[in-house]
This record gives sequence, structure tokens and C-alpha cells, in this order.
Amino acid sequence: MQSFLFLNTSVVSPLPSLTFSGHETFALRSNWLKKAFDVLLEIPDLFHREDAFVLLGVGKNMAQSIRYWGRVCGVFERTPDGSSYAITWLGRKLLADNGWDPFLATPAASWLLHWQIAARPEAAFTWYYTFNLLKGGEFTSSELVQQILSFLAEIGYRSPSEATLKRDVECMLNCYLPPAARKQQDDEDMALCPLTSLNLIQLLPGQNRCRLVSGSQESLPDALIAYAILSMLRTSGRNTVAFSDLAYAPRSPGRVFRLEEDELLHRLQRLHEVTKGHAYYTDQAGIRQVAWPDVEEPNVAEFLLDCAFQEM
Repeated sequence: MQSFLFLNTSVVSPLPSLTFSGHETFALRSNWLKKAFDVLLEIPDLFHREDAFVLLGVGKNMAQSIRYWGRVCGVFERTPDGSSYAITWLGRKLLADNGWDPFLATPAASWLLHWQIAARPEAAFTWYYTFNLLKGGEFTSSELVQQILSFLAEIGYRSPSEATLKRDVECMLNCYLPPAARKQQDDEDMALCPLTSLNLIQLLPGQNRCRLVSGSQESLPDALIAYAILSMLRTSGRNTVAFSDLAYAPRSPGRVFRLEEDELLHRLQRLHEVTKGHAYYTDQAGIRQVAWPDVEEPNVAEFLLDCAFQEM
């Protein structure tokens, strides 16, 4: 198995299984995860039943798409024996009737789901590549397809067909572009995708080109940035991370959230307060970094997400 670079030039990890299909070209819809959550509470083998689409009240392809989105968002996971899907701790905290945001109506929910999808290469690789590895920030759909195919060939990974990857890119764009800029599907349904409100991808006026949009991301909670930093450190197995990596490395809050450098620095200066002393930003002798002495301390991730939704 080839090695694959995920964080920076000094961190190499095994290449996971990459996903390029499963959504059936349907963008995520705000009520889908809650709908599946409620049924899974009563019927754990929901996604292995032939009548899953009946139980969910959707078409067959939509039922498969809901299973895909639950997995890539990290709210459902396949059980070890493969016989069913279980609700994760994140799914329970987010989607329960008294959860953070069962119907994904807040900016915090949209940013969290974006992080879950785009910061994990094993979740939905087209999303991961676009927000973490794409150079330049401007692209056409066909250019993105070819760049991903070239990248996969470079790392020795068996590529999907060009047609499969084209559908994957189209679905990714349909999640983020406003309804008027989309090429297919019902606008009324697609407008319900919680990722659209983030305004992270725009269609350039008068062109068939898209661009990634960076900014201050005012709707992004400080505590969610802290959660992203914690996730990044846990993935790398480290307790410190340089500011440059937080701003520009793959799987970083700067890249995934498209945060401008000055804004990221401003947010990091509040990190000690936001994390209640668990982490802090330092700038000594020209070395800018974040230190998180105990990244494996239990319950900290849940605490940070609690705070993120309380900020709303």
C-alpha cells in the first residue's frame, strides 16, 4: 500500500479506502439525517432492509444517499460485524430531539458537517481534495476531475471511472453553490442543503468556472475552530502545531474553513479562553504555534462542540 501525505511534509500515514460514490448524485438535505436517526433508534438494521426506503418515506436511491450522508458526516457508522448501522456519539448529541440542532438549521451545524466531510479523506475524497489539496482556488468541473485523476495516479491509487468522478464533482458543487448556479435536480429540494449557506464555493460571473471563497467566516464559532485544531492534533499524534500549518496545511482549520490568515490569528488569540485553559497560542522568538498539552483528555471534543452550539 502506498503512503499518502495528509498533514504536511513530515506526517505520512497509510492510504485509506477512498469514496467517490454512494450519494446517488443527491446533495445532503437538512431533514434527512434526523429522519434516519429517528428510524435507526427503533430499527438498527434499517440500511440492510429492502424496505428501508419505505420506512424513510423516500425513493430507493434517496435511501442509499441518506446512508451515505450519515456515514460521511460521522453521525452513523457500520457496526463491527457489518450487520447494521449504529448512531455515533456525535449523531446522538446533534440529532436527538433535545440535541444541538436536529434539523441542521444553525450555522454551527453547517460548519460542523462541512468539517466532518471535507477534513477527512476517508469520508468523501472529492470534498477533501477540493478544500485541502487543490491549488489556486479556481477550477472548472472538468479541470477538477482531471486534477483528482492525476493525483490518484501519482499516489498509485486505483482511480474511479471518469464518469463516476464527474458525478461526484457535480454532487459536491451542488452542495455548495446557490440554486441558480446548479446544473441539475429540483431547486426547492437542493436549497435545503445546509452547506449552501456557507458560501464557500462561488460561480464566477459570466464563466463556467468556480472559485473557493476565503473570508473572516463570521458565522463560524470559535469553539468549532478549537475542535478542528484538536482533531488535527489527534490525527498527527502531536501536542503542538505551527501557525503556518494551522493556516495552510491539509486538514487544517485555515484550509477547510477557508479562513483568512489574519482572522485565524485573531481567533487563536482567544484559544485559551475558548478552551477553558486546555490549549493556548504562543508567539515567542518568532515561533507562532498552538500547544495542547493533553490532546487525548476525554470529553474535551464534546465540550467544545457544546460551546460551539451555545455561541449561536
